[in-house]
Amino acid sequence: MLTNLKRLLAVGTAAAVALVGYVPAPAVAQAPAVHPVAVSAPAPKAANWLAVNPATVDDGFSGQISNALGLAVLDTKATRDELRERVAVLRAEAATKTAGQVGAAANLAILVRILKLDPENFGGADLIRTILAAKKTDGQIGDFGSAYAQALAIIALHRSGKAVPEEIVSKLLSFQAKDGINAGAFGYEWDGFVADPDSTGLALQALKLVKGDKAVIANAVNWAKANQNAEGYWTSYSPVDSAALMATALKQVHPSGWAKVYTKARTWLRSQQLANGGFPASLSGTDANLLATSNAAFLIAGESLATARYDLKPFKKSPRPVVAGARKVGQTLTANTRTWSPAAEFSYQWYRNGRAIAGATASTYLLTAADKGKKIRVRVLASAIGMKPDYERSKATGKIKKG
Repeated sequence: MLTNLKRLLAVGTAAAVALVGYVPAPAVAQAPAVHPVAVSAPAPKAANWLAVNPATVDDGFSGQISNALGLAVLDTKATRDELRERVAVLRAEAATKTAGQVGAAANLAILVRILKLDPENFGGADLIRTILAAKKTDGQIGDFGSAYAQALAIIALHRSGKAVPEEIVSKLLSFQAKDGINAGAFGYEWDGFVADPDSTGLALQALKLVKGDKAVIANAVNWAKANQNAEGYWTSYSPVDSAALMATALKQVHPSGWAKVYTKARTWLRSQQLANGGFPASLSGTDANLLATSNAAFLIAGESLATARYDLKPFKKSPRPVVAGARKVGQTLTANTRTWSPAAEFSYQWYRNGRAIAGATASTYLLTAADKGKKIRVRVLASAIGMKPDYERSKATGKIKKG
């Protein structure tokens, strides 16, 4: 089995289905592990672990996305620079790495929207188009059908402000057990139906967003409650991953009855955090795992994939631009943006006596006869990943002289 597939399995069977189309045999129960380390500040410790443990080649592009998601959700001051740098790398690689990869495109679209960026033009990649292009005629997302893949696509589309095709929702509902001991659970087919907590948690999140059938949601909630272990987790390949998905989903969809289940899961999750801040991929694990830690971040923060938000930050340094160049008709003025922190990208608008000059949106402006006797200034719009857009205006020049 490929190493990156093993890592996918380490964070949940459904994640493997959604990202590589592989379905393993059902999980077997594991004995609870004991971690004697007391954790008083789980968020900064987990964020620090993610910051110093970027995704490796084996983790792949999906691992890079998960790492950035964890950093964004935890949002600690000490790790914001790492978050911006990693999202910049994702943006640079998005066009090639998400082509035909619906799982990666959906995960990335969710991250992009959390950061208030554009999923239809992220580094030249139209993530929404990639998701919809993977839709089969019956609404199935991707080549292998699973509740997880359907739910992930629904969340990505809804968070991006796009209408979710009814057939995608209908296909999701087809992956819910209607009767038997697993009635209400969502999952996938592997020598029969496999009830999967990862799939059930994500399906709940998606159905809540699209105002899904209340009875369907109630049945899934009942299954989730009935299958939570006394310690607070759900049996799966990676209980940390499943607890995060399920508990945040229950908080999102069941406001009057989630507190006890959620609190138990969150308390258990905190007990699994290792001394280095990371989380293991199994109950008996002693090594921190990237994807498990990234998913744990959601329960630490108390948010789900469907609800997580990131507050854009103000620039640390935002100087006024300076207009350079001779103030004469026929000469070119240049906007000097000076040094911003963090580094920013700029768009420009030039003004003549306080009125915007049509088409003058470059960093330079050629003075024309219309500018004679007028005062010119420039406004810059600074933008950067994770930062609030900021407008700054230069001082007006003196009156422009004839050439």
